[in-house]
Amino acid sequence: MDVAIYDLDLVDIAAAIVNAKARGVTVRLITEEDNNPLNLENEPAFFVLDAGNVPWIDDTEDGSAGSGLQHNKFIIVDGARVLAGSTNFTQSGMLGDLDINGQVVNNGNANNIVVIQSTQMAAVYTTEFNQMWGDGPGGLQNSLFGLSKVDHVLETVYTDNEGIRIDVQFSPKSSTQYAGSTLDNIQTYVSQATSRIHIAQFAFSHQDVADRMEEQHDLGADVKAVGDNSFQTRYFSEMNDIGGVVVLNPNGVEEVDSVTGAPNNAWTDPGQSFKDGLLPNDKLHHKYLILDDVVLTGSHNISTAGAFTNDENMFIIHDTTVAAKFEGEFAMRFCEASGLSCPVVEPVTEVCNEAGGTWEGVTFTAEEVCGTLDIANNATLTQLDIDAALDVRAANNTIAGRAIISMSQLATVSYVGTSALTKLKAYIPVWKAI
Repeated sequence: MDVAIYDLDLVDIAAAIVNAKARGVTVRLITEEDNNPLNLENEPAFFVLDAGNVPWIDDTEDGSAGSGLQHNKFIIVDGARVLAGSTNFTQSGMLGDLDINGQVVNNGNANNIVVIQSTQMAAVYTTEFNQMWGDGPGGLQNSLFGLSKVDHVLETVYTDNEGIRIDVQFSPKSSTQYAGSTLDNIQTYVSQATSRIHIAQFAFSHQDVADRMEEQHDLGADVKAVGDNSFQTRYFSEMNDIGGVVVLNPNGVEEVDSVTGAPNNAWTDPGQSFKDGLLPNDKLHHKYLILDDVVLTGSHNISTAGAFTNDENMFIIHDTTVAAKFEGEFAMRFCEASGLSCPVVEPVTEVCNEAGGTWEGVTFTAEEVCGTLDIANNATLTQLDIDAALDVRAANNTIAGRAIISMSQLATVSYVGTSALTKLKAYIPVWKAI
């Protein structure tokens, strides 16, 4: 198991890595120098790794002060599966921030993880990992980060079972060799989109990609964008261009792209561009584009740093089902951000006639079935997440899945399993008393 992660502060994940090593799994871990144990938030997780003798390095292992950022977030398992996306293995990245009493105060960052069964993709990622790992901790300091690595080109792989095409590319590449870079290839994908360009980006700052989007928008493609609240309206954010807004830099002039020299370009026929609608301190941390029925995601923001400075990965999935899954996520984020065309789901008021039974190992009477379905369809997020103590992902997915007309349907909701059903059953008396 090879792990390349920008940030790791969750002790449970560190413990799972240690447990894998104890089972006999060969484990290697690479992180970012800024987030090693010298950072107090990360110290407990790395204490667990060190206690379990898990070998790890950061991007100073090459003898330098560190690359731009070792910004990858991926795991390679058994040379057959790759877990990758925008998600750091952190409290804020997955679960929500804690107050001084250790209580969760928000939902955590909006992120994505994709798990891909592909020996071809695992081999490509392993080649990249091996460059960064070198001979591991200590030794010859022959790890390669940043521009020291072999110059990567876009590679095409396929999933093992369904033959789904996935294009893969790593960063960085020298900015003097723009052709074939990740940003150049993103423009190619954008230029092929004819029906939809839906954008969820933490930081989008590259002018030329935004210009290609405008060209497709003028030809009829539907362009919608949701950006992180802290980056959305900065002068270098292309979310401004999409919305037809000009924001001047601190010198009072419009920005010019630092690599290509492309001038700022606020769209005369704007698309729809909004700040995220998340809770305070939660971040819209996604890095994905939905381009017709193609999804582009990974660790790579659409920025010059992502392409020409940081160690990053991006992958492009050519599959209508995956595109539909991401579109569902995007629709929710766009609704939160814009307040436009938000689906209204009426509370379920029909008489419940479903019989009792057992789902995910939890047995319900007929009365408990009716109570559970009433909660699933009508409880607020706070009631599900805090009062009933569901995992926030189970709570959000339950709300997104409404109307839920059966226990079988509820049991298929992502993250609703034995634990969630047990908690919902226990919450019935409280719910009835409200």
